[in-house]
Amino acid sequence: MAKYYIKSADLEWIYSGDKENEYDACRRAIHECTANECVDEYMYVDERGFRDYISADKATVVVDTQSVQRAEGIL
Repeated sequence: MAKYYIKSADLEWIYSGDKENEYDACRRAIHECTANECVDEYMYVDERGFRDYISADKATVVVDTQSVQRAEGIL
């Protein structure tokens, strides 16, 4: 079972799933945003802990936030 740490600005969310990939985890995380949380241009997904634009490395998956929002009907 994969455990994904998703971070984008104020949003920090941990997701565990068997068949989901990093993009699917972002799709689920975008629905967990509250009115008090904002997201950045990108979502950073890593199995080793929360990453951001400074701490991301080659193993960190970077997902475009707007593409996730469009796919989920938020934009």
